[in-house]
Amino acid sequence: MHSLEIHSPSLAGRLAEELLKAWLSGNPAKVNAELERSISVPLEADDAGEQERRDLLKAVAGQMKKRADLLEAPCQAHHPKWELYMRLLGHMVPMG
Repeated sequence: MHSLEIHSPSLAGRLAEELLKAWLSGNPAKVNAELERSISVPLEADDAGEQERRDLLKAVAGQMKKRADLLEAPCQAHHPKWELYMRLLGHMVPMG
């Protein structure tokens, strides 16, 4: 069943949603697990839009992982880095 998930057109969106939830929860173990999942997402996709979302997810997660202060204040939208990460992840989350 896991292999079907890998090829799902909404994989990037689901991973972005889980990463955002983990980040907002402030749980370091969850955040690290979701960062690793997002960074290791397969980049090959049949759909060009999904390909772009996967590339973006991997790039955002990679930048987030480099931040030692990632869990200090994820809800501070006035911080330019946090706002950017939230907006990019939120943009990928599927509606409905």
